[in-house]
Amino acid sequence: MLVDFKSLNKNSRVWVFQSVTLIDDYIVENIKEKLTLFLGEWKSHQNNVKSSFEIISNTFIIIAVDDNNLVSGCSIDSLVNFVKELENTHDLQLLDKFHVKFIKNGEIHTLHLNDFKILCKKLKSDEKLVVYNNLINNINELENNWKVDIRNSWHNRFLI
Repeated sequence: MLVDFKSLNKNSRVWVFQSVTLIDDYIVENIKEKLTLFLGEWKSHQNNVKSSFEIISNTFIIIAVDDNNLVSGCSIDSLVNFVKELENTHDLQLLDKFHVKFIKNGEIHTLHLNDFKILCKKLKSDEKLVVYNNLINNINELENNWKVDIRNSWHNRFLI
């Protein structure tokens, strides 16, 4: 059951799927339509899943599920299969874990993990670098720990 994203409580589980490339506006609209249909019919253990989504900066697709819903196994598999279908239909990379998104000069940038490690080694100790921590678990973390300084993220292991 699709609900307004803001109506979900802060403990609601989230998944962040990032596109390696910027998603064109008309594709974003198509993805919104498909997400509306998918989430409207998404079930877990024969029960409707109270869920929502946001697409941010034509790059991040965020799926949220009310924390009162038990979402596991087959229902998560159906979500991943849906995302794979989006990848294939729109020639996107949404499940790629080898690219890092970060903010530099007010813009979102993407680097392959190997190149990101090189960037980190060149980072000065007082230089700020905001990264997207897509390993967040819930809406509270989305709001408070998603865009963070690299020193407050798991990415800090790449600093010298």
